[in-house]
Amino acid sequence: MAKERVMKTNQYELYLTPEQRSGGSIKGFDLEQRLEDEKLIERYMSLESPLVKGWLADSPTYPEEFKGKTVFLWKSQRTTGSGVIVAYLYWDGDGDRVIVGWYWLGDWWGGYSPVLLAPKAEQNSATGQASS
Repeated sequence: MAKERVMKTNQYELYLTPEQRSGGSIKGFDLEQRLEDEKLIERYMSLESPLVKGWLADSPTYPEEFKGKTVFLWKSQRTTGSGVIVAYLYWDGDGDRVIVGWYWLGDWWGGYSPVLLAPKAEQNSATGQASS
């Protein structure tokens, strides 16, 4: 399956499936399987990633192109009594700040819901992971 990206910089990539890019949506469980099939697991970002922590600590550094999107941090998942939830970042324009929310993995994910990935070349410094 072809992979799609909406944005790529030297610090991050935003990942969308072809279905999301064409205006459709995908179930969260299917999106997770797609990410695993494309071997992107090592590039997932989390609430603990240095880049993300920086955005949360200093809201003006949050990328302008993320505003209006729900940017998912696939490495930050929690299991609740009702299922699995995934953390996301969202810009609160009224408060001029980045907020963290949680979304059910079993719901539908559209084109406004990219997954934040570390770029291949800089995966370890962006995610804070040690090299293998």
